[in-house]
Amino acid sequence: MGTMHMDNGLDKSGARLFLVYLLGLVALMGGMALAKGGLYVDRHEGDTLHLTEIVMRMAQGQWPHVDFVTPLGVLGFLPIVAFVWLGFGIGAAIVWAQIAVALLLVPMVFWVGRSRLSRGMAYGVGALVMIMTLAMVHGEAVPSLSMSMHYNRWAWAFAFVAILIATLEPKHASNAWLDGIIMGVAFSFLAMGKITYGVAFVPGVAAALAMRGQWKAMAVATGVVALFAVALTLIGGVAMWPAYIADLALVASTDIRPRAGVDLGTLLLAPHYILGTAVLFLSVVVLRRGLNPPFGLVVMLLGVGMIYVTFQNFGNDPKWLALLAVMMLAVARTPQVIALAVVACALIGPSFYNMAISPAHHFVAKAEAYGPLFESGPLAETHGDIYTKKERANNILERHPAVFESEEFAYLNDLADRRSEPEFQGEVLPSCRQELGMVGVSYAIARDLDKAGLSDGKSVFVADTFGGFWMFGGLEPTVGAAPWYYGKLTGYDNADYLLVPTCPTTPSARRSILAEVEARGDVLEELRRTELYILYARP
Repeated sequence: MGTMHMDNGLDKSGARLFLVYLLGLVALMGGMALAKGGLYVDRHEGDTLHLTEIVMRMAQGQWPHVDFVTPLGVLGFLPIVAFVWLGFGIGAAIVWAQIAVALLLVPMVFWVGRSRLSRGMAYGVGALVMIMTLAMVHGEAVPSLSMSMHYNRWAWAFAFVAILIATLEPKHASNAWLDGIIMGVAFSFLAMGKITYGVAFVPGVAAALAMRGQWKAMAVATGVVALFAVALTLIGGVAMWPAYIADLALVASTDIRPRAGVDLGTLLLAPHYILGTAVLFLSVVVLRRGLNPPFGLVVMLLGVGMIYVTFQNFGNDPKWLALLAVMMLAVARTPQVIALAVVACALIGPSFYNMAISPAHHFVAKAEAYGPLFESGPLAETHGDIYTKKERANNILERHPAVFESEEFAYLNDLADRRSEPEFQGEVLPSCRQELGMVGVSYAIARDLDKAGLSDGKSVFVADTFGGFWMFGGLEPTVGAAPWYYGKLTGYDNADYLLVPTCPTTPSARRSILAEVEARGDVLEELRRTELYILYARP
């Protein structure tokens, strides 16, 4: 699909050196992450707890969708679970899982570089894919340490490989079987790891393969995806698939979190994003106006998917700009194309630089500023190798609307919009949001329930986004409860208690849950009231 310039491909000795380069990147970035002797995160503690709870529940034999609600597929977590099964702590398991996924991608990236790219571009693509897979931060331009949304980085890595194989003509070696197998593995992860990527990119990839007449590669890829699906069915059971679809439908229909970041208009036209949109639009125009019209159509179809994925992901980080630059330079080196590629790389450069240096950032993190995420409780002994910033864990910050008592300013209370204040069983609850200190609050609540003798053998449904207090004390996991609340009272009927946080992390989640509980007509008995929570016995 397109004209090729400046061959300079990888000969046999160059191919061996390229393979060494890829393995060297894995060793460098993965080794630096491991060398710290634990996993240190300084941001997104809620996402860290979400990831940990899913991994722990899967390690205990539970299965996503069947045993708990999540729109995220099993392949995004299975590599980490595998290392937990092998006896690793959760921190080491996460880092080793990243290395394992990177090693899986090495032969795939090697084939892309060997068959389709010039030497320089092969090395560049190898760096892009390995950086996304092995990074210790999700992207953006804010230096931090966070394993939040690791599945998004992995999905982008697989998408880069699949899209390049589908859209670029082989120029050094051709093997439709190998193309199909690699695309099949990539789309298996997308479909069963983060399905929005699969849905977004299938039209463009299918169009590219059809235009190039690559029916054998398309059939092989479809067969590989089918084999993965059969294997997962044998492990997770047939019920997994309707449950997966139901989870996706629930998340799509909920208003708890209608989008992960900015709205679509902002994503396309706001000052921060408009240049990226312009680069995509102009790339299609340049290709369609004679340079390579069929490829322009493919870029247009893929561009829609790229924007959708970016819109759907927290942070709205347009990693596709790097892929677009590679695709454009691989088919032509005209001044217009070079200019568009340079702008695209400049726009996304800070994000990739942030990811690239994150293992080094992790290595030099000051360990004394961090404390174990699980310093006590059921996970402390085996999974004490994950650490969070002490000042973030214990510095509990809450946002409350100001209430004025003086005559001079009391009128401001009347002018304020108090419609967000929830009511439950005739009591108006505080309008409040917890903004920092989730780990400290989780410990405090779990410890208080233990001391009060209320946790032994009991489970709790929490009126908030997160409810994994069982990881910090003597509570039992609530059967069927979602690690992240997306809507509906899944697991509520299996809980002994309803716990209502005084200051939730997500007020809309608390409001939605309490409204659903009241709609059932349940009258709950209050068992305990503290500054942090109210505990009710379920009928």
